Parts: sequence; C-alpha cells; structure tokens
Amino acid sequence: MKFTLYSYLLSLCVLSGCSNISSQNNHHIVNDVLESSYQDIDNSLSKRRSNLLFNNDEVANNCNSYFLLNSKYDVDESVYNQQVKSEYLICDALEILLNSSSVTNSIINDSSFGEKLASKLDLRTFPSSLHRAGTEKAHTLKSIFPEQFKSFDNVVEVETEDWAFTIEAVAMAKINDNSLPDWIVWVLDESKSGNYRGYSTLIIYDPEERKNIKATVYPQVCGSVC
Repeated sequence: MKFTLYSYLLSLCVLSGCSNISSQNNHHIVNDVLESSYQDIDNSLSKRRSNLLFNNDEVANNCNSYFLLNSKYDVDESVYNQQVKSEYLICDALEILLNSSSVTNSIINDSSFGEKLASKLDLRTFPSSLHRAGTEKAHTLKSIFPEQFKSFDNVVEVETEDWAFTIEAVAMAKINDNSLPDWIVWVLDESKSGNYRGYSTLIIYDPEERKNIKATVYPQVCGSVC
C-alpha cells in the first residue's frame, strides 16, 4: 500500500492544527513516547530535531520538512546521519497514525506482540544487518538465535558481543483497506563498535491472520517525482 504524502487528514493537520484529531482518534499506542507525541501532535510535528541529510543534499529539521523529503528521497547513508534518523521514527509513526483509523481494544493483547515478532516475523522481508542471515528453514529471530533472543510485551531483542538488534511494536491501527488491525514497528539495528547504525519504521499488515508475517518498510520512496 502506498501513502500519498498529504492525504486530506494530514493536510488538515499541517494547515490548521491537529489537536481535535488526536482526541477523536483512539489509536492503540503502546510506546509511551509515541503516545505523548500523538497527544501533543501540533508541537510534535513542528518540534526542532537534529538536521537529517537526504541524498539530494536537502535537510529536514522537523517532522513537517521530513514528510516532504522522505517521500521522494533516501536518507544519506553516513553513520552519523543514520543515527540522526532514529529521532525521526516518531515522525514516521505519527504520519501513519494520522492517515489510518483506530482499532477496537477488545481484539488487542499487548503481551503477545514480542513473542509474535520473535517467532513469526520473516527477517528476509525488510532490509537490516540480519537480512541475509535468514534461510528457508530459519528466518525469524527465535529460529536464528534460539538461545539469545529475548521477548517481552511489545519488544523482541537480540544482543551479542558485537551487535544489538531490537524490534518494537509501537502501535496498532487500521492502515490498509480492510477491517483487520495492522502493526507499526520500529527496528533498531546497531553495531556496538559504532561503525553501523540502522533505524527503520515497518508496517506489518494483518499479522493476526497470518502464520508467517512479513514487513513493509515505511515509506516506500517513489523517486524524484511522486
């Protein structure tokens, strides 16, 4: 599913404020920082963040400028710039939530997120340092690292002597065109030596209906013209 940069809802937020929207949409958000940002959406979108360089040499310094650039260009791949990208995961999630509808709390079990991410998410379906570690028989964190993975509530993580890899489900919403809940997920992929940093936002569509779940990177860059 491809998002247009400014749907009617997001355009309304940028032009006239989002305070009413945050009170009307009861999204299920399980990350505390994201929840606070969503409830204070006006300030969150305009909040000054570290300069993030894109490969067309333009720079984002808040969510609004990030939205404009992120739909068209890739983030510069320097290690420092990739580290700055971690500040903008909030922006990704806010944009998705503003363009989606809420889910019913009765269908939600927060404590199962981590275990499902560990045992069902196919690591071959999104870019990361572990992308090539997956095989046909072993392609989840639980199957590749059976002794090292840890899952709790909405998070699964693997930590080795050299690497730290975390997947966190931060919110649920109805993102695609059916009535099933979808997950918004953050990936933190870090070398302890400091020579690699990777941060990304993923969408997992209809995870409750699938034996094996796949992830889609958000957003999908559409080139110089969208």
